[in-house]
Amino acid sequence: MTGVFTTLVGTVVESWQELRVHRARVVLSLVGVTIAVASLAVAVGFGSLAERATAALGEQFGGRPATFSLSASTSTGELVPDEDALFAQYRAAAQRYGVRYASEATEGSTNVQFPDGVGDVYTRIVDPTYAEMHRVRLESGTWFTASDRERLAPAVVVNRAFLDRLGGPDLVTHPTIRLPGTPGVVAVVIGEYATSEWDTEPAMYQLSRSAAADAAVADPEGGMNRTFEVWVPQQGGDRLAERIAADAERVAGDSITVSADRMDAAGMVEGDPLGPLRYVIAAVSVLVLVLGGLGLLNVSLVSVRQRIREIGIRRGVGASAGRVFVAVLLESVLGTAVAGGIGVMLGAAVLSNGGVRSAITNGVDVGGAPFPLEAALVGIGSAVLVGVLAGVLPAVVAVRVKVIDAIRY
Repeated sequence: MTGVFTTLVGTVVESWQELRVHRARVVLSLVGVTIAVASLAVAVGFGSLAERATAALGEQFGGRPATFSLSASTSTGELVPDEDALFAQYRAAAQRYGVRYASEATEGSTNVQFPDGVGDVYTRIVDPTYAEMHRVRLESGTWFTASDRERLAPAVVVNRAFLDRLGGPDLVTHPTIRLPGTPGVVAVVIGEYATSEWDTEPAMYQLSRSAAADAAVADPEGGMNRTFEVWVPQQGGDRLAERIAADAERVAGDSITVSADRMDAAGMVEGDPLGPLRYVIAAVSVLVLVLGGLGLLNVSLVSVRQRIREIGIRRGVGASAGRVFVAVLLESVLGTAVAGGIGVMLGAAVLSNGGVRSAITNGVDVGGAPFPLEAALVGIGSAVLVGVLAGVLPAVVAVRVKVIDAIRY
């Protein structure tokens, strides 16, 4: 075992020494491999980041997989007579089936008193679990808790545009807003949620079954669209959501129909929308990688022919064919591995740049490492593979060198 280990270490050391001796040749031959690996790593990383950003953006709007929306309608086309009782049935059914994440998701326009006058504000009335279901991320302050329903001054969470119109107050000062049409009701801003740079209109969240929600004044033209959402497992989630809807419908009465519709992006989009672009970039990178490998192969063959005397002498003093083969092969593999490492670092530098990352993710918080691990693994793996393919033929040529050839040279 010790002999095998010594032979392996010796072979690696010999290969590395040869690379140092011929470093100018190696550097020139591996420039193409480095550029190709960097391009390939960027392509894989781009696809990974874009995919995560697309998923995160979809979950912000449609919920996590699998999120279902429960809505009710009457056979006569009129409004549901007692929505509060129906929503109580939704909550009871979700709790009965062990659904941990369920939330009201009412949305519409609400009148809010600003210093410069009354404005229409896009409003979502939700439960505390909504933030986890839709990846709501806070810039500052806090999100709702169940205890906030007991506040004498109801809590709201707003966006940056809302705060700017309010005068840009600091949340530690507990800024307040007044809801027109409901004398005496003043809400407190407890948090600011993150939005994109294009979100320039005021918007806010209110807590369901609170004084602020009860006092909300809807825009007469738009009204409020009231629904209930459940986040259930993808496996069998459709049956579970339909069961919750059926239970609520059975209690509500014959004139009311409750439907469960999946709303998350994962249930609506098939395949990978970014696949074609990622495949094109990867194909170009692989082409550059192959060209770099061919250049390395050519240089390696020339190098072996120039070292016939050296290789023949090594064979003459007892070096086995296997050791010569592995030594020549490792020269190529070690060179491309170093080139791959440099290429991956270049790719990581590109994707870790704040401007580039923001352009790919559209400012969405995707979490995870700045540079995807799979991009690094693909980059290093492809470089080593090219090294193996480019080193096999020169290694075979080296093995066929005979001692007599060394005498001729």
